Amino acid sequence: MAQGGFEYRKYTVLVLIICTLVVVVLGAGTGFFAARAAWSGFLLSLAFILFIIPLGAYLLYKKTLYPSYRRLEDANLELHLKQEELLDTKDDLFVKFLGIYDVNYAANSPRLFGERLSDVADITARVMEADACCIYLYDGKKDDLVLAATKGMREGEIGKVRIPLGEGLEGWVGRRLEPLMLKDYRTDVRFRGTPGLDLDDFQSVYCLPLYVYSNGALVGVMEMFYRKARAFSDEEINFFTTLSGILSTTIQNEQMQTELRKMNMELEQWVAEKTEELRASEERYRTLVENACESIYLLAGEGDIVFANEQATRLAGHGKYELLHKNLFDLFVDPREPRKILDEIAQGRSSRKQGSFRQADGNVVPVEVSAVGLSLMGKRFVQAVVRDISTHAELEQLVQDKEKELSRLREQLDGKK
Repeated sequence: MAQGGFEYRKYTVLVLIICTLVVVVLGAGTGFFAARAAWSGFLLSLAFILFIIPLGAYLLYKKTLYPSYRRLEDANLELHLKQEELLDTKDDLFVKFLGIYDVNYAANSPRLFGERLSDVADITARVMEADACCIYLYDGKKDDLVLAATKGMREGEIGKVRIPLGEGLEGWVGRRLEPLMLKDYRTDVRFRGTPGLDLDDFQSVYCLPLYVYSNGALVGVMEMFYRKARAFSDEEINFFTTLSGILSTTIQNEQMQTELRKMNMELEQWVAEKTEELRASEERYRTLVENACESIYLLAGEGDIVFANEQATRLAGHGKYELLHKNLFDLFVDPREPRKILDEIAQGRSSRKQGSFRQADGNVVPVEVSAVGLSLMGKRFVQAVVRDISTHAELEQLVQDKEKELSRLREQLDGKK
């Protein structure tokens, strides 16, 4: 098409040159011979114009204009071919760009992780024009690669095929962290047959590690198979490398989220267990405290009551709500002696003091206060046990009276002797 146009334009230019020369010479000759009335010379000039000038015009065109015009046409043709090549490259890059967009969308969609990997394998095989695509994930505990997704292979082998790191093409790529491109991988000494996968129908392979360079973590390996020998262009290599970077980051994020969910579940279970233990312990403590035969107070600050058991309310003669608005040591006739308890507790010691306890009806009861410091929910408290020692005092008084009476009787007996 271009050659035919060139020939047409060539003859058009040649004819225009001849016509121009003929018109110029013919006009000049006609005027000259008409002025002299020499028509024989005119006819001779006309013959010269019709034969000699076209021949000269042709030779002039062939030697001067034609080579330049031909070079211009060749340059235009080469430019046209380059333009077509650029358009093809642009279309190919646009397809690769759409492939990267599709892979990124599929890898980060809200679907299950296994389904997302299957979509990535399908899109990659389609964009790279591969006959099969496999994605392996790295299992750090077993130090091997496990098949996680495939396109063009038996999907029933997903999760079953495992390749030790360092063995076979995939293991070599995962260990060395280097891409591998082979036109005929079956002749390579690193090739090992994979049980469960039929690789005899393929010839070329492109295998790439899925590696997160920011923290140096291997997350897997991705490979493509071709039934015919295949060489890879720079655009395809750049596309596959970019795709592997996107997929590596996505896989690592998914693994971190899975680990985080596992840790959250374990933490929730641990909190639930500890909460139940705390509830059971609190229930046992409350049962013991509420049913205790002694008055038990929980004090904060300068002796303010924050808890009192039933026996404490009976000893004080106040209701629980009333006690929670009082200071324990203000219930004593002389609160100065019992208040020394707080100083001893502040020094990290237990304390025991005696005093006279004033009940709500005005009666005064001798009591003994035993106190220890404790920590609850990060705060310091004082547990005070108040014992009614009035019976003990009465017994002591009775013993003292009996001893006095015995002394008096001994003296009387000694006087009679």
